[in-house]
Amino acid sequence: MGDWAASRRKARLDRREAIDELIARVRFEVRLHLAEPTAVSRYDELAEVFALGHSECAALLAHRRLLPWWERRLLTRFARRLHGRAIVDSVADVPAGAAVALAFRDEIARLLPDAGDTGARYDLQGRGLLTVFRLALGARGEAWPDRQEVASTVARNVLTCSSAFLRRSPWQVLWPVYRVRGLRLWRL
Repeated sequence: MGDWAASRRKARLDRREAIDELIARVRFEVRLHLAEPTAVSRYDELAEVFALGHSECAALLAHRRLLPWWERRLLTRFARRLHGRAIVDSVADVPAGAAVALAFRDEIARLLPDAGDTGARYDLQGRGLLTVFRLALGARGEAWPDRQEVASTVARNVLTCSSAFLRRSPWQVLWPVYRVRGLRLWRL
């Protein structure tokens, strides 16, 4: 009985370290943009942004069954906030590495923001903070008149959400932290 419990604790610890490493990569990407914004972006195609988000979200949610129930709920909520509902729902349907762009044409088309999208800065449409950040950096985001402001505000929101997630505890599920953005409330 002791060996099984020790191996389970070891698996949980390994999984938490892998999740923290994935979040550290995202935080590095966002901080790099805030420190020195670049005019050239590698996020030109909307399908590539979706496929990259799908692979990152699949890696984030892989083997979540090893975690306790409260951490599973918090991880799912964080992934939905970071990557968006469409990407999190696609992870359950299509495994990582598959031809995601071909399978989810309708979901990818819904991610594209309009020219007068006022809620993109705080992601009120549920596209995912990281997805909106990458769309604002890419060539497709140039339809927005305030593209740089959207990218920097979303980058700061990604850093806030990820730092709140990295301090994870059961109380974040039982008593969630709400923030007021405009006239809406959202959870970290």
